[in-house]
Amino acid sequence: MKRVLLILPMGLTLACGNGAVELPPAHGAGAPPLPTLPKLASDVAVTTSEGRTTGTTYPKEVAEIGPKISGIITKLEVREGQRVKKGEVLFRQDDADARLRLSQAEVGLEAAKIQLKAMQVELDRNKTLLEQGAIQRAQWDQLEPRFEGAKIGVQQAEVGIEISKKYLDDAIVRSPISGVITSKIKNEGEMVTTMPPTVVVVVQDQSTLELRFRMPERALVTVKSGDRVSARFDALGLAREARVVRLAPVVDARTRTIELTAELPNADGALRPGLLAQVEVLSEGPVESP
Repeated sequence: MKRVLLILPMGLTLACGNGAVELPPAHGAGAPPLPTLPKLASDVAVTTSEGRTTGTTYPKEVAEIGPKISGIITKLEVREGQRVKKGEVLFRQDDADARLRLSQAEVGLEAAKIQLKAMQVELDRNKTLLEQGAIQRAQWDQLEPRFEGAKIGVQQAEVGIEISKKYLDDAIVRSPISGVITSKIKNEGEMVTTMPPTVVVVVQDQSTLELRFRMPERALVTVKSGDRVSARFDALGLAREARVVRLAPVVDARTRTIELTAELPNADGALRPGLLAQVEVLSEGPVESP
């Protein structure tokens, strides 16, 4: 037997067996409540009000430091979290080969100097003989190029010493910037290479941080480089002021927002890269340092 589903108008009753069930009205008093739909999450943070948003801190400068020559690390002079100054030694490599090259170059220089001295004596002696007519001019003409070659030999040996000294110096790797060791990737005894390049330690300059945040594209009209920014770090209970230094050259077509970058003073080191900040663009004025 086929079952028939009847859709009855509002206010009618549906007969079922010996009883009857009255359907509630679809609208008005007595109507069932409408279901609540879940909110859809946005892909990006939306500003809570004009000039306010959230941002993240980044180091102003990062240096991923590797070796200048391939070799084995013999000594790591730093540890993670340690502060270093520009030019401070980070690690040392096995320099035995470089020292041998330097010794070889020094011996080569001495040999070249002896050769030059001998050629000078021979040249002076033959010059006297030439003046006396004891030798032919052709013989003298052969001596001059040999003497010049001996001088060039000394110069080459001196260059060889400078190259060997550079190899020796390259076995000692120094920090190119002042900052904090944020990562130590290699250990003593490990082999490191220049190709492919091996990163041994990472140094970040955190004395000034970059605060990056996004705002609607209309910020191109309302915000400019040099404007003051208030940054509140709820996790630390701190608030700082920064100065806008850069507006991105492009607008994100998907979100219709633009990235702004502000420089955040951090001389006391209280802030860290990666912190979340509540950001508000302020009026112009001097930036307060911590």
